Amino acid sequence: MLLLGWAAAAACASRAQPVVALYETGDYAGAARAADAALAAHPGDDALWQMRIRVALAQGDGPGVAKAYADYRSELAGDDDKPLLRELAIATLGQALASPSVKLKVSAIEAVAAAELHELADRVAERMTDDDDRVVAAAAVAVLRGYPQAPQVAGDMLRSEEPEARRIAVDGIAQKVGAFAIADLEKAAADPEVKVRRTAIRWLGQLKDAGAAELLAGATRDPDDTVRAAAVSALARLGATPRATELARQAIHDRALAVRLAGIELLVAARGPDLRTDLTALAGDPDPLVASEAAIASGGGEPAAKALDRAAAAVEWTTRAAAANLAVRAVGKPAALAVARKLAGDPVLAVQLAAARVLAHTGDPAAATAIFAAALASPDERVQAAIDLASQGDPRGPAALDAAVRDLALGPAARATAAAAHRTAHRITPGLVAALADESGVVRVEAAAAITAVVKR
Repeated sequence: MLLLGWAAAAACASRAQPVVALYETGDYAGAARAADAALAAHPGDDALWQMRIRVALAQGDGPGVAKAYADYRSELAGDDDKPLLRELAIATLGQALASPSVKLKVSAIEAVAAAELHELADRVAERMTDDDDRVVAAAAVAVLRGYPQAPQVAGDMLRSEEPEARRIAVDGIAQKVGAFAIADLEKAAADPEVKVRRTAIRWLGQLKDAGAAELLAGATRDPDDTVRAAAVSALARLGATPRATELARQAIHDRALAVRLAGIELLVAARGPDLRTDLTALAGDPDPLVASEAAIASGGGEPAAKALDRAAAAVEWTTRAAAANLAVRAVGKPAALAVARKLAGDPVLAVQLAAARVLAHTGDPAAATAIFAAALASPDERVQAAIDLASQGDPRGPAALDAAVRDLALGPAARATAAAAHRTAHRITPGLVAALADESGVVRVEAAAAITAVVKR
């Protein structure tokens, strides 16, 4: 049951006051009947529509919320009531902050921080005394600049016994204080937990900490593939450091593709005297993705076209999909269009979708839209296809997201994914608003986070 603050309700027009009075006594059924009766006589009254939506939400009536919001938006000629949506989302996130669930609290804190919901800042700050360090870390970094105790709490979380709390603290402190966090990041780069090391190393690169060059060089031999890749990419951000070419050549022979690709990035950044020779040799690499990236880095042309053709004909579907993603960079838009048309007939739907995105941006949006629309029938791809359609301005995209977020047969995780996808699609649907009343707290928080993100835009 979602109880809303009444700063907005206090300003309701006189026709809505009887509904407000019933709501405040907890008679939601009576408030619903009163709102419906009043709307039958006054269908253009915004305050009545707003109350009808609030009442349905308080009843946990998702379908009722969806219908009321769809009808209200129709009265608004298709526009969203952003103040109302923001109010509903804030109320939902406020409830999540008081939840016993660590996941819900952390997700709510992140949503509050991302949307800069100052109304909930004090509630977030209270979570710095939570029993779980993951929540404490998330809360401390969210209010790092606004509460005197937050920096100390965040610093303490760098030494938490909970690895995820350390990762949250490392990421948040680096984002908020930048170069002032270098010393902490260098320590965290040696953390026993992979995610913490990777996060710290990524930030050392983003902050271009030249003093970390040797530390990062050591990290290129980390036992974890993702940490090695992060270290090589971080070194590339530092530019032509003394060992850059040596480390790039080492990375190019790594067992992990991500590290080899980062090695090309570092090789270019090193600007060594043999750069052209090295890239030319790599353009013939057995791995077509390595060959493609090297050929692109050396200027494209025929070597890039040949490498791209190899990638597009690879046995692994992931490589063929990557070929579509590389096509424009490798050969330019006109030639990429031809590659995408070929890959659009691939037997794997994920490859077709990658090709369709290229088609959409290189001159054949109709063919792209047809692929996206067909993919709506795939359980695994329909959410992404819906996002793609929405980006094309096709109404089938938002309609598919609306249906997915309401579909209880999908399960909470899939509904939460559909809710989050609204953020990427930059759309609010009645189903998303209804998800604020979903039976799953995870879905409710994702819906609230998506609403606040879209409204903020």
